[in-house]
Amino acid sequence: MSSRPSHYLIIAAVVLFLGSLALFLTVKAPPQQQDGPDVLEPISYKKAEELLRFKNEGIAYLENERYADSDALLERLTEELPTQEIGFRDLTICRLLQLAPKKVSAHPDGEKAAKQAVETVKQLIQIAPDSAISYVLSARIHLALGETESALKEFQRAIKKDPQDASIWFELSQAQKQSTDPTLQAASKESLAKSWELQPGNLFLSLDYLQVVSDQKTAQAAPVFEKIKQLAAPLVDSVKDHTRLDLNKLIDDSLTAIKEQQWNVVLRNARILRNVLIAEDLVKSDRRRVEQNPLEFVIHDFPPAFYEAVEWPAQQKPLSVKFADASPLKFAGEVPSEIKDLQIADFDLDGKPDLILLTSKEVSVFKRNADGVWGLITQQESAGDYSEVHAVDLDADVQQLNQSATKEKKEQKVFPIAPSRDADLDLVLSGKSGIKVFENWGDAKTGQRSLVLKEQKTTLETLAAVLAIKFSDLDHDGDLDLVASTNSGLSLWSNRGGFSFHDISANSQLPPSDFEATSIVCVDWDRDVDLDLILCSRKSRQAGYLENLRHGRFRWRRFSNVESDDRPTANQFEECALTDFDRNGSWDLIGVRQKDLMLAETRRPEPGSVQITSVQPIRGAEPVDVQGHVLQTGDLNNDGMLDVVALNSLQLQLLLGTTDHKTEQTAYEKDQVITNSKAIQKFRLSDLNQDGSLDVIALAGNELIQWQNKGNDNHWIDVSLRAEQVKGEVKSASGRVNHYGIGSLLELRSGAIYQPQIVAGQSTHFGLGKQTVAEAIRVLWTNGIPVNIINAKTDQRIYEKQTLMGSCPYLYTWDGEQFSFYTDLLWAAPIGLQFGKGIVAPHRDWEFLKIDGDRLKAKDGFYELRITEELWEAGYFDMVELIAVDHPAEVEIYSNEKVGPPDIAEVDTHTVKRPQTPVAAINHKGRDVLPEIKDADDIYAKTFDEKYRQGLTEDHTLELDLNSVAVKNTKTPPRIKLFLTGWIYPTDTGINLALSENPSMPSPRPPSLSVPDEKGEWKTIQPFMGFPGGKTKTIVVDLTNQFLTNDYRVRIDTNMEFYWDQVFFTVDETAAKFTTRGLPLESATLNYRGFSTPIIHPGNGPERYDYQSLSTSIQWPPMQGGFTRYGDVKPLVESADNRLVIMGSGDEMRLRFTVPAGPVEPGWKRDFILHNVGWDKDANLHTILGQSVEPLPFREMQGYPYPTQGYPDDKLLQQDREQYHTRKQNNARFWNHLLKP
Repeated sequence: MSSRPSHYLIIAAVVLFLGSLALFLTVKAPPQQQDGPDVLEPISYKKAEELLRFKNEGIAYLENERYADSDALLERLTEELPTQEIGFRDLTICRLLQLAPKKVSAHPDGEKAAKQAVETVKQLIQIAPDSAISYVLSARIHLALGETESALKEFQRAIKKDPQDASIWFELSQAQKQSTDPTLQAASKESLAKSWELQPGNLFLSLDYLQVVSDQKTAQAAPVFEKIKQLAAPLVDSVKDHTRLDLNKLIDDSLTAIKEQQWNVVLRNARILRNVLIAEDLVKSDRRRVEQNPLEFVIHDFPPAFYEAVEWPAQQKPLSVKFADASPLKFAGEVPSEIKDLQIADFDLDGKPDLILLTSKEVSVFKRNADGVWGLITQQESAGDYSEVHAVDLDADVQQLNQSATKEKKEQKVFPIAPSRDADLDLVLSGKSGIKVFENWGDAKTGQRSLVLKEQKTTLETLAAVLAIKFSDLDHDGDLDLVASTNSGLSLWSNRGGFSFHDISANSQLPPSDFEATSIVCVDWDRDVDLDLILCSRKSRQAGYLENLRHGRFRWRRFSNVESDDRPTANQFEECALTDFDRNGSWDLIGVRQKDLMLAETRRPEPGSVQITSVQPIRGAEPVDVQGHVLQTGDLNNDGMLDVVALNSLQLQLLLGTTDHKTEQTAYEKDQVITNSKAIQKFRLSDLNQDGSLDVIALAGNELIQWQNKGNDNHWIDVSLRAEQVKGEVKSASGRVNHYGIGSLLELRSGAIYQPQIVAGQSTHFGLGKQTVAEAIRVLWTNGIPVNIINAKTDQRIYEKQTLMGSCPYLYTWDGEQFSFYTDLLWAAPIGLQFGKGIVAPHRDWEFLKIDGDRLKAKDGFYELRITEELWEAGYFDMVELIAVDHPAEVEIYSNEKVGPPDIAEVDTHTVKRPQTPVAAINHKGRDVLPEIKDADDIYAKTFDEKYRQGLTEDHTLELDLNSVAVKNTKTPPRIKLFLTGWIYPTDTGINLALSENPSMPSPRPPSLSVPDEKGEWKTIQPFMGFPGGKTKTIVVDLTNQFLTNDYRVRIDTNMEFYWDQVFFTVDETAAKFTTRGLPLESATLNYRGFSTPIIHPGNGPERYDYQSLSTSIQWPPMQGGFTRYGDVKPLVESADNRLVIMGSGDEMRLRFTVPAGPVEPGWKRDFILHNVGWDKDANLHTILGQSVEPLPFREMQGYPYPTQGYPDDKLLQQDREQYHTRKQNNARFWNHLLKP
């Protein structure tokens, strides 16, 4: 056992509220072999290091949009290697991007930049005259300079070099379309037709081409409609749920209209189809295949001639792994026989690994004692032919950790704080007999564990001859779903709670039924937030991937061929494992192909796009002569590089990852072969003795054998995720992410090493080498929420604070000394939010919010507001108006800050002179909450005890006794208004969908209002009372003529997560005098600001933010689409006219309103009403079209999306897009955050 200190890190989920990208591998990856001499002059090692730095940093700066830095380094590269394509190609791309329309106006020397770009691309063409890409880049430069005629010539030259490239034909068609020449306009349609003929499976091209053939009134429209029907099949159900539009019927009606020559109907339906589908992830994925990002053309590496010319020093070998001699595991009692599979996991939640064994007769769980002997915990008959056992939490049954075990851990300095809540692991068997599920059941009194069979008669038990299964959150609703491969095909199953599963395969385009996947890898392959599935088949020797289209939909894609057909490809992998071989932030694959161990390297030009750059054998690896799961990866020597263990019949070969000084990439060195006298059937890598080094446990013959890793002086850290909410001292399950974060992306930066891994179990092991801390760890949870941990040290368990992922924009006001947080905005105007499957939340685009006068003071003759976007969302502001309300000092005013339809949230200004405190206030259990709600003192009443999910609680009530003296003294039925000040911690759209599919869980129930009837029983008088949206706000409920008797009690019922600061009421008050005036908007500017530091409320109050404490780094995954450019935006928010300021995370809008002339009337004071018109769209993966700012909302829309409506003024919309909405969020700044530079 190693004597060095242990390094554990356990992270609990950041629990956040919410309010597109899609995978594809390009059909043709750009060539990596470059023109130039096959032999170069000798290059010294020192010079090679310099050239490698120019290349690596130049490309990294290019991807991070630091164009000036990139330009300088890439220009040096062209000077040092004037005969090589790499420098000129990449420098051309850099200079092209500096000419992009959004950059030209800001460029200090536009003429010089244009001249440099033209000169560089000419040099590129001279060096690489046979590459179509050279001419495509030249054409794009001419287009950026407005030289359309020259661009068309260059596109034609590109087509001559590669006439089968659909993307070049598409670009040519778009350039021709810009011309006013009728001949070129006609040619544009022909070019588009050629592009579609080359790529008819491209849905984006099909939709574009459909507009042309429909307008031409030609029978060619029929096959295009039919192709779209086939390609859009995965979208039919979700489009119908979101928009009520039946795609199949629309297409069938169009085919009928073609036959009947009803071309107006055909053209109308073609436009509707495009409007509905254009923002879908599937269409965006296909669009990237023909509208290629310039970064797709970047050359990332030197040609072989460069490396052959370098005088390399001797390669340093990695630190060898030392194993103790093989030793069989010892069992108390009868030794298990006929073992088929094994897993290692903490089954009983005592913090120690247990052994799970599947034999021919039963499934058993064993626990190791202090002497190293394994004793039986529980056992259950398997009763069938099963070959694999899986340990996974299927029911999210979070429970308190065993106290004695936690105490023992604390003595080991592993978990030095109070115990957490954990979810136990259930067991699933798979094999020829199908699938069998056992619940891990713990007796509350005895603590004894048992396995309880959960029947699946109508669902999973229909499966037979199962080849492979994998658990993953396919629909991103917080539950672990199931992928099952059988000899009759692949199926996808959604977890509906209570161990029930629903087949959702019909929503996806799956591989052919004879594919027979035997290896399934769950990973966000293209780093676009959603989880994809990589499939490999031993039988057919094929591989590919299921592209996640979100909302539980997938599309089968093959890996692209990188070289000619006689070269090995990733399509031929029979099994694969993940690694990031070159540490470039793009997943690579280690695969088995006809007994050879292969490495497929990739790069990721942008989210949603992956290019395979090479597929090569791993040097020194021995052939793999057995079938089955033969590959596993792990850092066995803790040097910070992932190693590979591959199974042969009588041995395990260990390939150690090391840094190749030639390429600065990972290389693999054969370290040793672990041999055994009996054939090894299966093996696992696990830190069985918890000393920080991964051991090898193998099944050989009918014996379990351990090779204990003796370790070394390198450091390590184990990261464990827990999806929990933390509010004050209370921890609870979030319901947003599966408990252990299975499928989440973990990224670690330690010294010079970047390490990504996908969470696959209760903990994830990282080696740190000589580093004693991990400078940065980022968790990207499966719901897309990032968590950053800085300088993670040893011996700690970290729980992330409770916060939101999406809510609404924040408002800060100048209080006379500083800007301070006031509240959040647009809470009644969510777009794309779903309450359940097929149930889209309504939106109300206006709000009137009160700002207390003592919180907004004049500054230099103006009232200044700051509106910020700090969460994962987009804010759309059509108008911002500040209204001054002057009134007597003894009177308070309130607007009705209520979420609800206009009839209960009508615009009004309520005056209060004599507020009445309720006589009594209790919750549903009779607990007195009057002390907490009688004053506005930031002490909030929490009327529930049990919390099931974020935003969902037990049924709870707030009962208020309004039988005050003032009420009793009234001679007529009193006019009573109830004022409630509080806030809500809401569910999000993902939780809503999960709850709607889970029959064992209630759905959120908004507050209703009841009063006693003549029998003293409660009767509902307002089924929907409305509620305060987001942070602390005050709502008004008019109770006049609402009471049924003289008993003036009211009860508010709900199961949503509300907290109340103050409740009061008024009796028979007449409206006081007040005056209002709209204040002129002097200026409105948009800029990037960053993110304020959260201020955690110590009790039940909402999180607030410190404007003075700021982080400017990118915190959220980017959204697609055009955001409003920075600068003056006053014309966009002066009036409600559908002209929008579109804000993204990190943005701030600064507003200044003119202070009225003259003082406030003596004896009066001034408050304010903020009138906003706008909408908010959360980027939650379940928000309809949530990953893009498009389509833009407008006031007249009847719903969102709006399939049959058009924007009121297309010309104005296009004008604003070109003038204002030109900014894109930087993908590289987020995804390459932990990469260097």
